[in-house]
Amino acid sequence: YVQVLALIPAEDPGRAGLVDNLAASIYKLGEQANVAKDYRAAADHFLRVGRVAATSKVRANAEYDAAVALIQLKEWKPAAAVLAGFRELFPGHELQPEVTRKMAYLYREDGQLALAAGEYERVEAEFKDEEVRRGALVLAAELHQQTGNRMLALAVYRRFVGYFPEPVEVSLEMRHKISEILKGENDRKGYLEELEQMVKIEAAAGEARTPRTRYLAGTAALVLAEREYERFTEVRLVKPFETNLRRKKELMKAAIQSFNKLVGYEVGEVTAAATFYLADIYAHFSKALTQSERPDDLDPQEMQEYELAIEEQAFPFEEKAITVHEKNLELITVGIYNDWVDKSLGKLAKLLPVRYDKPEAPTVLLAALDSFTFEIERPAPAAPATPPAAPGAEGEKPVIIGVETPAADAQEESPAAAPEAPAAKKVEAEGAPAAKSTKGTSTKGKSTTPKAATAKAKKAKQAAADKRRARGRK
Repeated sequence: YVQVLALIPAEDPGRAGLVDNLAASIYKLGEQANVAKDYRAAADHFLRVGRVAATSKVRANAEYDAAVALIQLKEWKPAAAVLAGFRELFPGHELQPEVTRKMAYLYREDGQLALAAGEYERVEAEFKDEEVRRGALVLAAELHQQTGNRMLALAVYRRFVGYFPEPVEVSLEMRHKISEILKGENDRKGYLEELEQMVKIEAAAGEARTPRTRYLAGTAALVLAEREYERFTEVRLVKPFETNLRRKKELMKAAIQSFNKLVGYEVGEVTAAATFYLADIYAHFSKALTQSERPDDLDPQEMQEYELAIEEQAFPFEEKAITVHEKNLELITVGIYNDWVDKSLGKLAKLLPVRYDKPEAPTVLLAALDSFTFEIERPAPAAPATPPAAPGAEGEKPVIIGVETPAADAQEESPAAAPEAPAAKKVEAEGAPAAKSTKGTSTKGKSTTPKAATAKAKKAKQAAADKRRARGRK
C-alpha cells in the first residue's frame, strides 16, 4: 500500500480508499500485538497509523488504543500526551468520555492528584450513567481533600447531595463529610445547619433507615443536644435570681428532652453519651443552686435558714445525678464500655468516693501451677441462657434511661421559685426577705435564735452527708 500510494497523485479519487486500507493493515498488526500482550509493539503500531495514514477513518481508534497500551505499560506521561492530542483532534468523538475517564485514572496513578480531581469532575459531566457519575464525584472530592483543597472538596460534595439525594445512606455519608469540612473550617453556623439537615433527612427516611443512617443521624443529634447543654450551663444563678432561675429551668427542660430523644437511635455510643449528659445536667443544677449568689441584706439567722433551704433543694438533684450515672455503668454488663461510660465512672468517683474511688486491693498470684492438682466436677450441662442483647446493636433495643421528665422534676425536685427559709420569713427570689423582723420572733410557737438555726442547719447537712455515706457503702 505504501508503494502504490507513492505512485498515485494526491488528487486521485481512489487515494482515500488506499489510505484506509493501509491504516487498517497497520491497525491489525497492533491488535495482534495486543493479543500477544506485547503492549510496546502495539503502541508503536497504533501510533504509526497517525503518521502514515493521518486521514484514515481508523486513526481515532488507533490513537485511543495506543494510549491504552501505554497505560498498560504504566507510561503515564506519554499516555497523557496521546489522550490530550485525541481531545484536540477529535472533539466530538464518541470516545471522548472514555478518554476523560482514562485521563483521570492515569493522573491519579502518576500522583498528579489535582489534575485527576478535575478530570473526575469532568467524568461526572460527560457520562449519563448515575453509578459512574456518583463514583466520579466521590473520587474528585476525596482527591481535592488529599491535595488540601477543602473548599473544592466541599463544592463537589454539595453537588453530590444535590444531584443524588438517594440512596439516603450514601447521601448522609456525603453530608457527614460536608459537616466535617465545615467543622474543620470553623464554620460553626454551617456545621450545625448541616447536622440539622442530616437529622431531618434521616427522620423522614422511613423504610430507607439503616443502622448506618441511625448512627450518622444519632451522632449529629448528639452534637445538637450538646449545644442545648452548653446554653443551660452558661446561665448563672445570680441577681436577678428569680429571672435567671426561671431561664435556667427552661433550658434544663429543653436539654433533657433533647438527650432523651437520642435513645431512639438505638446506638450504644449515643445512648451512653446521652445518659452521661443527663446525669451531668442534674449534677450541674445541684451545684448551681449551692453556688448561687446569696442575698446581701440578710441577718445571720436568716442566712442560716436560707442556706438550709438551698441545701434541701440541691440535694435531690445530686442524688438523681448519681442514679443516672449508675445507669451508664449497667451498659458494662451487656458488653458496652466506651469513653462515656468511663466518664460516668469518673463522675461517680467524685460523687460517691466510698464506693467508686477505691484503690485496687493487692492479690497474691501463684508463680506456677506445676505443683497443684485440680479435680473438676462436671455437672450435667444446663440449657444455655440467652445472653442479653447489647444496646445499640443493629436492630436491637438499647437500655432505656429511667429519667423523669422535666415536668416531673419541676413538681417533685426542682425549686419552683427562690428557696424559702423554713422559718416565718420567706426569702424572696431577689435575695431580700419579704419583711424584716427582729431576731427571736416566734415561729410555730417556738423561739428561733441564731444559735438554734445554726444547729438546725448543721443537723440537716450532717443528715445529708450520712445518707451519702450510707449509699456509698451499699
